[in-house]
Amino acid sequence: MENKTGKYFKYAIGEIILVVIGILIALQINNWNEARLEGIQEQITLANLNEEFQDNLKDLDSINLDLLKVTHKMELLFSMFKEENSTDNIKSLDSVIGSILTSPTWKPSEFVLNDLKSSGGLSKLKSNKLKKLLFQWTRFFNQMKETEEQMEETSKDIIDFLKINGSLRNVDATAKTFNYEPSRLSINNLGLLQNPEFENHIDDKLFVLHETKAQFAISKQLISKILEETSAE
Repeated sequence: MENKTGKYFKYAIGEIILVVIGILIALQINNWNEARLEGIQEQITLANLNEEFQDNLKDLDSINLDLLKVTHKMELLFSMFKEENSTDNIKSLDSVIGSILTSPTWKPSEFVLNDLKSSGGLSKLKSNKLKKLLFQWTRFFNQMKETEEQMEETSKDIIDFLKINGSLRNVDATAKTFNYEPSRLSINNLGLLQNPEFENHIDDKLFVLHETKAQFAISKQLISKILEETSAE
């Protein structure tokens, strides 16, 4: 009986060990499978981020060209301020003023990044460098939005000033999209070039344009680093 009990005990121990081994193997296989799926999902996420920031970079290059054009026109207008101006400059002045009323704004996509934040996927990224870059991007992007709001505000200030102190119709008449004649009233915008308040409005927007130009350069550097971290090996 003692021999039989010992055999049964050893058999039970063996069975328990086999069950434990089976469970451990199953857990390991499950872990491997989950790791594989997480790896696949991360590759999809990286590809989506890369595509989104590639598109953002293309948009940035396009908007930056518009920004440079407006900045050039602003600097040209800035140089026209002086005590005396010939009436020959009226048409060219109206045309220049019309070209600086636009505010080139960049609206990069953040759909993939926002989805990562809301789903908690951002914390699951393996690359700490990438997570840091995306955090820097979000913080810097918020700063850029504030600058763009300032730019739109400066344009509004110039238009409001024109409505009271100049001729907005004369400015609009120089645009190809409009099909009407300049104002028939005895008014022109030449006197604005001797107006210190108007000069200050132009200075204000020109300052914001240069600030935006610098921010675009930093944005391009950040995007390039993000693209490098999200590119397929």
